[in-house]
Amino acid sequence: MTTNPPSLDPLDETRSTPVVDEKANYWTPRWIGALVVVVMLGELATFSYSLVGTALPGIGLHFQTADLGWTITVANLVTAVGVALIGKLADLRGKRNLLIIVTGLSAVGGVVSAMAPNYEIFLVGRGLQGLLYVTPALGYSLIRDVFPKPLIAFAITVTFTGAGALLVVAPFIAGWLIDSFGPLSVFWCIAAFQAVCIVGVLALLPESPLRVKSRLDWLGALLLGVGGALLVYGLGNAGTWGWTSLAFLGFIAAGVACFVAWVWWDSSFPEPIIEISLLRTRPMWTTLVLNFAVYGPAAIVVSLVPLIVQMPRDPSGEIGFASDAFGVAAYMAPHGAAMVIGGLVCGAKAMRWGIRYPMMVGCSAFAVGSVGLAFLHSQSWQVLLWLLFCGIGMGATYGGLPNLVVQSAPPEKQGITSSIMLSAQNLSSALAVQLVFAMLAMHAFTTELGTFFGPEGYRIAFLIAAAFALVGLFVLKIMPHGRAVDVRTVQTASDVVAH
Repeated sequence: MTTNPPSLDPLDETRSTPVVDEKANYWTPRWIGALVVVVMLGELATFSYSLVGTALPGIGLHFQTADLGWTITVANLVTAVGVALIGKLADLRGKRNLLIIVTGLSAVGGVVSAMAPNYEIFLVGRGLQGLLYVTPALGYSLIRDVFPKPLIAFAITVTFTGAGALLVVAPFIAGWLIDSFGPLSVFWCIAAFQAVCIVGVLALLPESPLRVKSRLDWLGALLLGVGGALLVYGLGNAGTWGWTSLAFLGFIAAGVACFVAWVWWDSSFPEPIIEISLLRTRPMWTTLVLNFAVYGPAAIVVSLVPLIVQMPRDPSGEIGFASDAFGVAAYMAPHGAAMVIGGLVCGAKAMRWGIRYPMMVGCSAFAVGSVGLAFLHSQSWQVLLWLLFCGIGMGATYGGLPNLVVQSAPPEKQGITSSIMLSAQNLSSALAVQLVFAMLAMHAFTTELGTFFGPEGYRIAFLIAAAFALVGLFVLKIMPHGRAVDVRTVQTASDVVAH
């Protein structure tokens, strides 16, 4: 069925005062400050994972609960359910407006968790904090709309790769907060950080001039959200339930059924949440698959290397360094630095090299690093060396992906497009982590210090990460966009308004 394209409504104030000064095609204090704010929000999404993960044992003691998995799961479920609706509302009501609302609600969730009298109310706050993980997608969508065109590629790249620095400092900050003020203090820290970011957004970031005038497809958003949540929850419990259990298969089947129902519904709805025809275009589906391929190996490496560093030496003497939690930072520091450098180079040279070729180098580096970790991991210097390769790969791919996302869809559909890509990233991370932990469980050994995984399990896990990276490399080869000309001619909100 043919659908009528939604109409666009530039904000009234943009008719007299342009959002973007077309003459300011260089870095001014205003644009630098605006970028810093967006990077802070993007970093916080990563930073909060580290803070909360470090605080988990203390949270269990504080609330006298062993069911700590929900501390992470409930936030991921809210992200999965709300991402499509938030993305569409950003296109309808303004990306800066949604960025402020989502960040504000997440900050409220931090306060609720910090002051919670019991574990149930604590989880309500954690659910609201799940909205935080949508902010990077809203941030780079807004950058595409309001930044001068020559600055867009670099700004979007830095939004994602600046978080590499936090891989170094997060364990130290988390340790200081928990030791000095208790485990719930991390949520006060997150909420205060978000309050500062909201002030920065209000002061420095203009609103997008684009508005899509259409009805909100509530049923389509619900089907997408519930389908994503069912898949994430099912994959998140695969290791506990078993890959052939009725519970796991039931959740996966229900999630797939929701997606099938969404495709059927949006194929006939006059104003769908996202046009199925858009998803079928080559730029869109290749970018979607690439998101899935890139976030899988990243989740594997970031999850497994800290385990290798902290586990005792295995009986064969091949793997394990018996380090403490703070020692993990020494191993992850080169990885984080390489990630930042890789992303900065990718963004700075985007106008000349494009995005596609640096990302091909990134996927290749990721594959090399993963294979190295699979076979050469008995010495500290070997792990550090391969983490350098993985860091370069993460920097180039994380920085390049959002640029490919903005090139794959028109500006008026950027909010929902970014949200769909975020769903693919969440599903990829959940699937990859559960898959490798299933492999690790087949090669476990027990000591007086606990149960750990043997080198053969890690070898298989890192080879899976390399396979993900090679799939990404293949997709990049057939991708029709991402070249230098696409970076220079990317369509912005000003172009749409002028047209």
